[in-house]
Amino acid sequence: FMMIRHALFLLTATLLSLLCLAAPQIQAQPLRVALLLEGPRDDHAKNSLMCLGLANAAKKCPVQASVLEAGKGDLEALFERAAKEHDLVLLASPRLHEILRSQAGNFPRTSFGCLDTSILGLRSKNIMSVTFADAEPAFLAGAASALMVGEGQKLGWLEDEESPQSRTMLEGFIAGAQISRPDIRIVRREAKDKDMDTLLSEMRFEGAAMVFLATGSYTRKAVTALAAQSLWGVGLDMDQSPLAPKKLPLSLVKRFDRAVEELVLARANGTFKGGVHLNLGVAEGRAGIPASNPNLTPEIEAQVAEVAKLIADGSIVIQDTADGLIP
Repeated sequence: FMMIRHALFLLTATLLSLLCLAAPQIQAQPLRVALLLEGPRDDHAKNSLMCLGLANAAKKCPVQASVLEAGKGDLEALFERAAKEHDLVLLASPRLHEILRSQAGNFPRTSFGCLDTSILGLRSKNIMSVTFADAEPAFLAGAASALMVGEGQKLGWLEDEESPQSRTMLEGFIAGAQISRPDIRIVRREAKDKDMDTLLSEMRFEGAAMVFLATGSYTRKAVTALAAQSLWGVGLDMDQSPLAPKKLPLSLVKRFDRAVEELVLARANGTFKGGVHLNLGVAEGRAGIPASNPNLTPEIEAQVAEVAKLIADGSIVIQDTADGLIP
């Protein structure tokens, strides 16, 4: 009897040890996390959202967080310092993406969360990437915008500079607008190093009544100029209506806050997977336009909700011409 009880004790102890090894563990020491930003943290766009996500993660697990703004300094030096001193480094801008692609292999013990693009290949073993299905929320924004402007009026598209990502959003925006109004036309301009007042005046003169502001670092200038024009605007990344009340009735929202929070928690509990690429969209609730928008009439809101449902269940498939991947 004693031998049987001893054997059962050993078996139970072994099983418990295996379960402890298999289960994700929250680390005892605070997770050292660096969020690298190009531009100010309070940009009321993706930087603001990422800071919010980091703060939310810190409420759920021990985190020693650093938000590092690049400013005009040496980005490579900033990246190297962050990678040496932290367990997890998060970033979401094109120049930092390129540095990550070339430098991640030099820091094999550091995990990297890459947002808004994906790093592929052998260099991605310690990189977990999160992108957004940009064409899907842009499609919804186009569908709503076309319903909000008057008969014969056009929509505008103002971007900082052309890129594969902006091209994908533009194509989704046009396709969504044409679902609502097949005859709708788009006035397009590039904002880089140009006067915003002049650009918006030109767009209004050509018949645009509502302009999508895919303007990146130029967004605040664009919103300031928009406030002086008889135009509506569509914000990007988060609800930007507080920047210009009654002038930005609609925004395309990408949940950078949720992505950052989930990357931090994954690294903290041991479920972070290097080499994995997640592409999140309407179905996952990570990109879209707000479900309840006081600026939309009940009729428009119902139509947009129906389009969102068709995207989520796969009845509407939107071609994404830019995969957002860096080989």
